[in-house]
Amino acid sequence: MNIFKNKEKFILILLFSAMLLVIAACSDDAANSDDTIDDSGEDTAGDESEGLSGEVEFMTISLSPTFDDYLNNLKEEFEAEHENVTINLRDVPYDQVEQVVLTSASSGQLPDVMNLNTDFVKKLAANGAVVNMDEAAADVKDTFFEGLWETGSVNGEVYALPWYTTTSGLLYNPDLLEKAGYDAPPTTFEEAWEMSEKIKEETGAYGQVVTDEMHLLMPKNGINILNEDNTQAAFNTSETEEMWKDLKEKYDKGLFPEDVMLGQVKLPELYAQEKVAWWSTGPQLFRQVKDLAPKVYEKSLGAPALEGKAGVQHANPMNIAVSSNSESKEAAVEFAKFVTNAENQLEFGKLAAVLPPVKEAVNDEFFTKGKDSEDATESGKYYAAQQLESAVNMTPPVEAVSEIYKVIREAFHRVILEDVEPAKALEEAEAEVNSLLE
Repeated sequence: MNIFKNKEKFILILLFSAMLLVIAACSDDAANSDDTIDDSGEDTAGDESEGLSGEVEFMTISLSPTFDDYLNNLKEEFEAEHENVTINLRDVPYDQVEQVVLTSASSGQLPDVMNLNTDFVKKLAANGAVVNMDEAAADVKDTFFEGLWETGSVNGEVYALPWYTTTSGLLYNPDLLEKAGYDAPPTTFEEAWEMSEKIKEETGAYGQVVTDEMHLLMPKNGINILNEDNTQAAFNTSETEEMWKDLKEKYDKGLFPEDVMLGQVKLPELYAQEKVAWWSTGPQLFRQVKDLAPKVYEKSLGAPALEGKAGVQHANPMNIAVSSNSESKEAAVEFAKFVTNAENQLEFGKLAAVLPPVKEAVNDEFFTKGKDSEDATESGKYYAAQQLESAVNMTPPVEAVSEIYKVIREAFHRVILEDVEPAKALEEAEAEVNSLLE
């Protein structure tokens, strides 16, 4: 299938939708190989799918026209297996999704199968508008990585299947590490900071750099942004206070620059100039360095993302949900499982530079071949796929999430740049966040 046109546009959309969650489901019978997905084309839906009928509208977000061939192929294959089912494709631009979903929900006319972000999944689930997947898709639950299956959960029940996602890898410069006496990159944040001081002394380059993503650094180290029911701030803790004090000390030592923290300078630019020893990001972005500085990219290597105290990584998954009012509910559920099975997830991962949150798919050679690759992007892709085992979505499912992140970010900036005591900054930020949640 030739669906690579406008691929860069798709990746930008994916990043712009960084708060979107991903869905992936895999049929229990999808493969019988240790390394590959069974592409025999056999119907793996099982006896329950026999006799399916009706029309099913499948709404996607900003996938057309780039992935029209892929989506049409899904439609044709499913219809060939179920001759009494008709799949109608509908793609909605990202900036129109909210209006379309809210309008459709208010009229009780939601699309049968929907590509949704996590926030919408939870809102619709709270109103009984989408199907409980713990019940309807129980047969495929164990094919997903546990942390990603829980993405669409509300009150302990899951209402969406995880589709495509991303995680991070580490791009590093072995020359800078060698000059500082290291032969391997750090594996934890603690180790990264230990190495950073020597790297700065020996090379003048930075090691670990603080970005504007405090909202991810905190959960990776076991600090929750909100409480369990997302009604109050939960980050004003002694652990956060100690973290911010420690980072303030590191800043005062000159171990990280303020311009990156403030979003004034982009890390790929610093990395390309060999002013920073490593860059943690999605491996699909590693080649930005190749565009900026081919020689720096050629000597760079890929590694797993740094691990915090909580031992989890962040993933931004998309979801697929089924309308509880669908007139073709059985067919819609089976189609949702078909879209997110291992074979179809793997195919989409190959085309779109994303990861399938299905256990079987990431064991395919497409990902595993990168384990020993000297190309940073290939090895980074392997490590990112392996990290799905410990991946969770760290974005609180509340409308004011962007404002909450801004409050936390600005409180941290006051600690670093204005010498405000961490305890005071956290107390003020807590009050602001609680006000946003009222």
